[in-house]
Amino acid sequence: MFIKLKNRGLSPLLGIVTLVIMAIVLPSVFIFIKLFHPVTESWLHIKKYVLADYLGNSLVLVVGVSMITGVLGTFFAWSLSNYKWKYGLLLENLLFLPMAIPPYIAGYIYGGIFTPFGTLDRIFDKIGVKGFRIDILSTGGAIFVFSLFLMPYVLLVSKGFFEKLPKTIEESSRLLGRGSLETFIRVVLPMARGSLVGGIVLVILEVLNDYGLVRYFGIPTFSTAIYQTWFGMSDVDGAVRLAASLMSIVIIILLIEQFLRGKGRLSQARAVADRGVKKEASKSYRIVFGLFSSIYLIFALIIPITQLSWWASVAKQTSIMRRFGSILFNTISVGLIVTVLVVIAGVLIGNLSRLRPGILSKVYARIVILGYSIPASIIAIGVLVTFISIDRSLGVLYDVMDLKNLFLSSSKFILIFALTIRFMAIGFNNIESGFSKMGKKYYEASKLLGRGEWHTFRYVDFPILKPAIISAGILTFVDVLKELPLTLILRPYNFDTLATRVYTYAGDEMIHEASVYSLMIIGVSVVALIILSLNRKGSRT
Repeated sequence: MFIKLKNRGLSPLLGIVTLVIMAIVLPSVFIFIKLFHPVTESWLHIKKYVLADYLGNSLVLVVGVSMITGVLGTFFAWSLSNYKWKYGLLLENLLFLPMAIPPYIAGYIYGGIFTPFGTLDRIFDKIGVKGFRIDILSTGGAIFVFSLFLMPYVLLVSKGFFEKLPKTIEESSRLLGRGSLETFIRVVLPMARGSLVGGIVLVILEVLNDYGLVRYFGIPTFSTAIYQTWFGMSDVDGAVRLAASLMSIVIIILLIEQFLRGKGRLSQARAVADRGVKKEASKSYRIVFGLFSSIYLIFALIIPITQLSWWASVAKQTSIMRRFGSILFNTISVGLIVTVLVVIAGVLIGNLSRLRPGILSKVYARIVILGYSIPASIIAIGVLVTFISIDRSLGVLYDVMDLKNLFLSSSKFILIFALTIRFMAIGFNNIESGFSKMGKKYYEASKLLGRGEWHTFRYVDFPILKPAIISAGILTFVDVLKELPLTLILRPYNFDTLATRVYTYAGDEMIHEASVYSLMIIGVSVVALIILSLNRKGSRT
């Protein structure tokens, strides 16, 4: 009976999910096909003279940011999950809030503070300090900014592991004569390796994906090179080959992640273990933690918000309000459409993984996750090449319908499609986690009572899955709101969002006007993160 129940009615679901997976894979296939085109002279020039610089700069940024975020994120995560703190919940939320500030906006802020005649320069002039300069528009400055605002990724992932770590492990180590520091280094860190690597890989992917910060700081990386080659040199094949090179680096990073996670799985703690009561920190530890957390919050939260607020107060309102309504509508409408598509796809793929576990569903799940692992510049190139090929193949139909030759390639549909691919993993991860906690017993009970698929999902699955769907929708909307590279490359003519308007104003040295739109992005993101936090706390109770 249960075998029939398991297989009945799943063919339509499998077919729909297969079509979704094909849509995700198609741009990468087109990039692969383009690699077999004849090599252009511009690519030979890039390969000979500047490719090593792109690779070197990208690796320096990745290594530097990974080390700093790894150390800071682990320190904060262990401190918050292992020790009692006054106003600990408030402190935890404050340490997560810098996630709401995109690195490219943070780059504009610190660029305006540290550059000549900037905020710091004027302060020093008033107090009589001359000749003091900090070159923030450099690789070191980029590492500083990236580390400040990407650290919460490591904090988020590693804190989840530390909270599940059994108290008995630390107690056993102490009984064997190990001190707190030695226990942490020799026992806790090896066990947490998988989660730490996962958080650091998220940081690495964000660094490789960034375009706005490295472009503003004048650092040639793969993302800036792809954009310049495509639009500056009109070399499609060169941009595709750069994208393929970056994809190779990402694949290597993901393989290393899987290897390190696999090596650490045997020593990971069980989630059902009793974590025990948090302990009191020593006076010296409280001082160190208070110092580091205060410095971090000053540079990652207080200074950026204060600076943006000051700039916004002196901005020219006439130029800010020009096309404001259409820009806000573009941002919200695209964000909502992508969020709905991501949630629907996440529910379909997650339901398939729950009801038909096996190799195929695992492969599909991995392909969805890889969408977020691929930097936006690669997705943009793949999607654009794909839609141009589709437009060319439909040229006769366009002539009959009196449409322009590149109808799909120049529409909002291509942007929505690319954003959906990019952020589908976020929705799927949250929803799949909800399905895994739910299991199949309620589904099977409903089916045994003769209820159909839609009735079962609406009245049984959805109420249980609702917190996961809300979390997936909020995270997706926030990421779409902040996304710059995809929107910048694939947006239709004269189509602006809050993110592209910030980029345009900052590029034109209109930092005061850019600050207003930056505050809007940050404000919406902060509200969304607070709602997400409340939703997750409510789902636990």
